[in-house]
Amino acid sequence: MLISEALDLKNKAFISLIGAGGKSTLFLLLGRELSKQKKRMILTTTAHMFTRQVTPFLKTGVLIESDNKKIMEERIKQSFQQDKNRTIILIHHRLMEQEEKIAGPEPCCLDFWWKEELADYFIVEADGARGKSIKGPAFYEPVIPELTTDLIGVVGVDAVGLTLKEENVFRAHIFSRLTGLEWGEAITVDAIASLVNHPQGLFKNAPYLAEKYLFINKADNKLEKRIAEKLVTEVLKNNQAKISDIIIGNTFQEDHPVYKVIKGITE
Repeated sequence: MLISEALDLKNKAFISLIGAGGKSTLFLLLGRELSKQKKRMILTTTAHMFTRQVTPFLKTGVLIESDNKKIMEERIKQSFQQDKNRTIILIHHRLMEQEEKIAGPEPCCLDFWWKEELADYFIVEADGARGKSIKGPAFYEPVIPELTTDLIGVVGVDAVGLTLKEENVFRAHIFSRLTGLEWGEAITVDAIASLVNHPQGLFKNAPYLAEKYLFINKADNKLEKRIAEKLVTEVLKNNQAKISDIIIGNTFQEDHPVYKVIKGITE
């Protein structure tokens, strides 16, 4: 099953990705899948993103780089007028200290362009995790555009069993505060479930009308799949996050990234 099939996406969708544990790979796979549908698509970030994440789209897509939202909007329209079925990558600026990273336009710009129906699909990386499999969000993150229709929260199942310390968990002190796990203890399924359901946890700042999906990533073998299924059970005991569907998969297996979908969770 494709990721877009697991999400049961409509003909148009504003997708924001948050969390940790393979978010960037999910961004890449989802972009590739949707690009094959020959529709107008915009790829960007409201956080910081590696340039390699958009490089695969440059052969057939258009890179628009500007710090002026009016210029960016005009170039988006011109690009789609030239070819209605293409991918556009939006860059607000490149980070001077880290040239391999880029920043995208303000969330309000993306919301406006969505209302203007400039594209059929928006895919936005709305969070950062520095390559970790789990994180605790700071007060200013994630940065989710308000008109997001499909919000995907990602956690890496390989975080289970790791020691709670900064080298394993991005913003480990926040993870500890949200989950009650003590510094130096092993990360448990219960702790990750607490993070998912906590009001200030994984789905913090979620737009009211967005459909919420949990993607449990890196389920690469039988043991990890069993752990992922246990996590599903713990998350659903109260489902305070009001998640629509949970997907278990592994984005590093591009040919079959989805293992199981648990549907119809919300009332």
